[in-house]
Amino acid sequence: MNKHAEEYIVGQLERTYRSTEVFVKWLEGKGLLNDDKNLKILDMAAGGGGNVLYMANRHKNIQFIGMDISKEFVEFGNEVLAKRSRFDNCSLLEGDWFHIDPKWIGAFDGIVSFQSLLMFPDYEEALGKLIELQPEWIALTSLFYEGNIEYTNKFRNYYRPSGGKDYTECYYNIHSTIRFRKYMEECGYPNVDFMPFEIDIDLPKRDDMDIGTYTVKTVDGNRIQISAGMMMPWYFVVAHK
Repeated sequence: MNKHAEEYIVGQLERTYRSTEVFVKWLEGKGLLNDDKNLKILDMAAGGGGNVLYMANRHKNIQFIGMDISKEFVEFGNEVLAKRSRFDNCSLLEGDWFHIDPKWIGAFDGIVSFQSLLMFPDYEEALGKLIELQPEWIALTSLFYEGNIEYTNKFRNYYRPSGGKDYTECYYNIHSTIRFRKYMEECGYPNVDFMPFEIDIDLPKRDDMDIGTYTVKTVDGNRIQISAGMMMPWYFVVAHK
């Protein structure tokens, strides 16, 4: 595991992000994470399982499974979950978002994914793979604009060399709420709810100028979220059948 990946994975396991806390509370308020039902929830692109652990420790009667393409993340995360899970109701599995074993079709009541959709060149293709699993609902945190405009933001991060190159290539795409809603309706998920994530704590700027969300206060006391040189309009969204 490289230094930056380890920093991210360990950070999630050691400290729950404020966005995770608010997102999970939002889903709870909608009755989607409910201990009165025997639910099975998938966290796609779960990394080392920090969010899985947080949800599992809040909901003892829900089974949480995290899936990630990285074998290292999964092995490391499962060791941590075994020690820190209060109710033995969570685990991680190795799996590719775009090549999910068909045995999982119909296996999950809901699917969540944190801060992942923005990183795909074609988010509709990525969403389609989750829809193929036929959950009752899909909930995500990602970047959105409340208009009929979508942004493809591709950047090279020279702080993080990878694959023999002196940079890592990444996307921070911003989706249109209008287009997203239309796509989900066409795919059989007509009930779509959005909520902008307005963070209520200050986040410091990284000293090394690498990516990583920090906040700047506006004159009216609100906070703008920024990573490196880009504003981050985070939203929560859930789509129901």
